[in-house]
Amino acid sequence: MRLFIIGATGGIGQHLVRIGLERGHELTAYVRSPHKIAPHKQLNLVRGDLFNVGAMARSLAEHDAVLSAFGPTTIRTTTLRRDFGRTLASAMEECGVRRVQIVSAAFLFRKIGILGALLKPTLFRFMAPDMAAMEREIMKDELAWTIVRPPRLTNGALTRGYRIADGELPGHVISRADVADFMIQEAETPAHLHQIVGVAD
Repeated sequence: MRLFIIGATGGIGQHLVRIGLERGHELTAYVRSPHKIAPHKQLNLVRGDLFNVGAMARSLAEHDAVLSAFGPTTIRTTTLRRDFGRTLASAMEECGVRRVQIVSAAFLFRKIGILGALLKPTLFRFMAPDMAAMEREIMKDELAWTIVRPPRLTNGALTRGYRIADGELPGHVISRADVADFMIQEAETPAHLHQIVGVAD
């Protein structure tokens, strides 16, 4: 498959690249800093603008799917995620690519456990509206979308023992490697089209 990776230098994104290459896919990493990624014969590195529809559409054309691990670290009020989601959806429509998975966050589920409930109105209160707005931009009928909402992320090893639940959170922690593995497998064999899924170890 030809997979278009956004956020390839981040925690989940690095695993998307590694696992995707291990499984024999041809990848394009659309990033601000291509020099941060080691070259590979199956990896096309593109310096890209996440908020430029035309530039993204030109790079995205003729790919089979988009896997996005874009996640700005700011916890302040922002529209970065919403604006990114709008750009991505428009670029996909422009170039005719339909399949997309994006990483969002588990705190958007109604039931998120005691710790999540405590943090949502404090730490996450500025992030949540922007995350939800990004999801809405992607959840369009013309796109074959999957929203991935992981809980607390760790740097643990790949286990492939994660659980998947449609519309709810099946656990409270998962490694970044396992999130990436789920996304690669979902790209290969779509089983959660038009679903918001929770994944947890």
